Amino acid sequence: MLYRGLLYLRQPSNRLWVSTILSVFWAILFAFVAKLSNLFFPPDTFPKIELSTLESLLNVIASTMFAVSTFSLSIMVSAFSSAASGATPRATNLVIDDRVSRRTISSFISAFIYAIIAKTALGLEFFEQNGQFVLFLTTLAVLGYVIFTLIRWIYVLSHLGRLGNTLDKIYHSSEKSLQSYRANPLLGTAWKGTLGLQAQPIYAQNTGYLTHIDLARLQKIAQGLETYIHIEVRPGELVMPDMLLAKVDYAGDKTDDIRQCFIIHKDRSFDQDPIWGFIVFSEVAQRALSPAVNDPGTAIKVMMNMMKLLVTPCEHYSSKEEYDRLSIVPLALSQVIEHSFSPIARDGGATLEIGITLQKMLAGIWRNAPEAEIREQAFRQAENYLNRAKTSLTFEEDFNLLKEKHLSLFNQHKAER
Repeated sequence: MLYRGLLYLRQPSNRLWVSTILSVFWAILFAFVAKLSNLFFPPDTFPKIELSTLESLLNVIASTMFAVSTFSLSIMVSAFSSAASGATPRATNLVIDDRVSRRTISSFISAFIYAIIAKTALGLEFFEQNGQFVLFLTTLAVLGYVIFTLIRWIYVLSHLGRLGNTLDKIYHSSEKSLQSYRANPLLGTAWKGTLGLQAQPIYAQNTGYLTHIDLARLQKIAQGLETYIHIEVRPGELVMPDMLLAKVDYAGDKTDDIRQCFIIHKDRSFDQDPIWGFIVFSEVAQRALSPAVNDPGTAIKVMMNMMKLLVTPCEHYSSKEEYDRLSIVPLALSQVIEHSFSPIARDGGATLEIGITLQKMLAGIWRNAPEAEIREQAFRQAENYLNRAKTSLTFEEDFNLLKEKHLSLFNQHKAER
């Protein structure tokens, strides 16, 4: 339950209100810190501050922050809509999860709460002379922080929700997931044995996408049963009620506990699923190549981003084998080519520029990808896309140009190898 709770709070749609609640909590403490001044300083140590001065500052913060918070939320909703319509609805969560936006909204709301509480405490004569002076300093600090946050928010508004910014967010999330996989392709599982013929299967009971596997909990269960568990699925797979999740030599009464370690959700996640980012990229390219949009430049940029992801090796390789009683099926990472580039080849096959760029990107992957299976798949799919172009490029001269490009990109390097 703790693992599921943490995943729930980490969801982009929940981080916004969680951050706001935490900031409001600190704002309340900050408003009452002035009362502690009498514990450390004798009475009337600090200069006297007129109540009208404090009330004026607090009125400014309270009145402006409420309006700015409402305005900022409306801007964020517009950015979400822009990301969904301009890129793909699957990228909306990445815009929601923008760290600067979350902190900005939280700052504005907490400043509003701070001003309301401090103003109420002043009206109740809660602060003495020292407290009023400290409250004056804290109010100036809050005001300065709000101004700084507002200036930074203006910069964020200049690109939040725009297509380029959304593509950057998809790239960074995909890069993080892919590098995590390359550093730890087996998710930390270290058992290399084989289960017996009487191994007990564990089947799913829900339908949805497998987003996370609680490997630490599975390790504890296996240790408690003195057995081993082989995981039959990887995060990102579509799970159905009759799908095999895992096998174990002896499950005892822990069958439901093992099943609960597999987190199934209605949507896929970037965290443990390195292929999902490429699928989202592909959706952006497909939308750009639709007749209603007709933006091949965006599709070309998407292919460049995907090629860069696949050819960039993991900088910090440190395979962590933490779970010596678990094993997992390997991920068919070579499928990433088919999942990401095939829809682009299909929808942009009638455009010569898309076909040439597609061959260039696949040639770059074939030459430079760290994984041999990805290099092999890139070469194979490049030939398939060339054959597909025979039916898409109706003008024979265009197809001949594409074929010459394919031969120049692959045959020369193939001969060198």
